[in-house]
Amino acid sequence: MKTQNAVVVTGSTAQISPEIASQLGIVILPLTITVAGKAYLDGVDIFPGELYQKMRTQKLEVKTAAPNVGQYYECFKRIIDQKGCDVLCITLSRQLSSAYNTAVVAAQMISNEYPLSKVIVFDCLQVAVPQGLLAIEAAKQLQTGLSLEEAVQYLTNARHRSGLIAALDTLDYLAQGGRIGKAAYLVGSALQIIPILTINKEGIVAPSRVVRNKENVIPAIISILTKQTSGFKKLDLAVLHADAQEKAEALQHSLNERYPSLEIPISEFTPVMGAHTGPGLIGLGYLYE
Repeated sequence: MKTQNAVVVTGSTAQISPEIASQLGIVILPLTITVAGKAYLDGVDIFPGELYQKMRTQKLEVKTAAPNVGQYYECFKRIIDQKGCDVLCITLSRQLSSAYNTAVVAAQMISNEYPLSKVIVFDCLQVAVPQGLLAIEAAKQLQTGLSLEEAVQYLTNARHRSGLIAALDTLDYLAQGGRIGKAAYLVGSALQIIPILTINKEGIVAPSRVVRNKENVIPAIISILTKQTSGFKKLDLAVLHADAQEKAEALQHSLNERYPSLEIPISEFTPVMGAHTGPGLIGLGYLYE
């Protein structure tokens, strides 16, 4: 007999704490991070803080990779064999990673092998904190008895009420990775321009606005948040940072002043994106109704 309709699977990019994952039965698949040629499993044998500190002191080549087809297949198969449950796999935006396409291939393999079981792969169009907030909410809904299809319908609506807002400390890492041109990098650095990034409706990282001087970053992040979540009835928030605890606490303090009834945790930014943006980033993720 099933204890619930489906189990949620998501990647380590979702930044869900082991305690919450355990409470809600969420299965976390780690991404692989390759640092100077050596591969690590995210959150298993390397943690964000370690990576960012190394990036500050050494010029490292850092690459990231989603779980492969075999890892997704083994994970889905284990859930079906051991728990008799269907699977809801929530991936980060397919514009940022191969995770979605890879999981779809594994789901098709499972469908051929277990025709009575369902594995649905859902692109949440987000990454990091909002990916985690969506996965947590879906798992809670499944625990209350919602069907797999109802949970997917919820996510389809909710993903457009979720978001990520982040400010870079430096343009150096985007320039190193070829993600901005040299001219833009030189102009941006000379003018002390700090880009505030969000993820758009297509799941692509896009600049929301630029500010000058670091003291304008937190007001800009909060201004974007209030505009995006206008008229909310319920709001979940979490601050994120890449080796910038002090700045994260300052952002948390400002948010607490604006939203005194909310509990606003701080978590470390997922290395899958931090590898490209560098240490020093601060921001937040949200989900509202």
